[in-house]
Amino acid sequence: MLEIIFDILKQLGITGLIIGIGVEALSVPFPAAIVFLLYGYVMQPSGLELIWISLGASAAYTGIAYIPYLLSVKFKYLVQRRVQSGRAQRMVTVMEKYRGWTIAGGRVLGMGYIVYVASFCRISPIRYGIFTFIGIVPVALSMLYLGGLGNVEAVYTTFQNVQYLVMGVLAAALGYYIYYRVKRRKEARPGEVKY
Repeated sequence: MLEIIFDILKQLGITGLIIGIGVEALSVPFPAAIVFLLYGYVMQPSGLELIWISLGASAAYTGIAYIPYLLSVKFKYLVQRRVQSGRAQRMVTVMEKYRGWTIAGGRVLGMGYIVYVASFCRISPIRYGIFTFIGIVPVALSMLYLGGLGNVEAVYTTFQNVQYLVMGVLAAALGYYIYYRVKRRKEARPGEVKY
C-alpha cells in the first residue's frame, strides 16, 4: 500500500508537493510537515537541491496562504464573530504583543487559524507574507532533509512527540500562570485588586 502511495507521489513530483502544502496554506487542518517529510523520502534531495526545493515550496505556500488572508480581510465581519472565542482572544492578545513573530511561530506549529487572527489584528499583507515565509522555511528544510534520510515512520513519530512536548510545556505554563493569578487575587485585601 505504501509503495503505491510513494509511486503516485513520485509521479506527481513538485506539483504534488505544492498541492499537498497548498491544502494547509488554505487553512484546512492538514499537516504540511508530513507532505514535506514524504516528499523528502520520495525525492531524496541533497545539498543545493534541498535548499531550492525548500525555498520554492515555501514561496508557493506563502502565495497560497494569501487566499484565506484576503478572504478574511474582505469578510471581516465573519472573522470578528469567529475571533470571539476564548482561544482566539488569547491569540489576538499574543498577536498584538508580538505581531509578525506570532505568524512565524504559528506556521512552525501548524496553526492554520493564525491567518484569521492576523487579518483581525490588521497585519499588513507584506508583513503577513514575510513572516509566513520565515515560519514555513525551517519546517520545509528540516522535513525534506529528515525525509531524505529514509526512515519516514521514525521521523514522523519523533516530530509528533516533539509537537506534543511543546504543547504540553505551553499548557503547563498556562496552568501555572492561571494558578499564580488566582493565588494573588486571594491574597489581595478585600476591595483591592492586584495585577
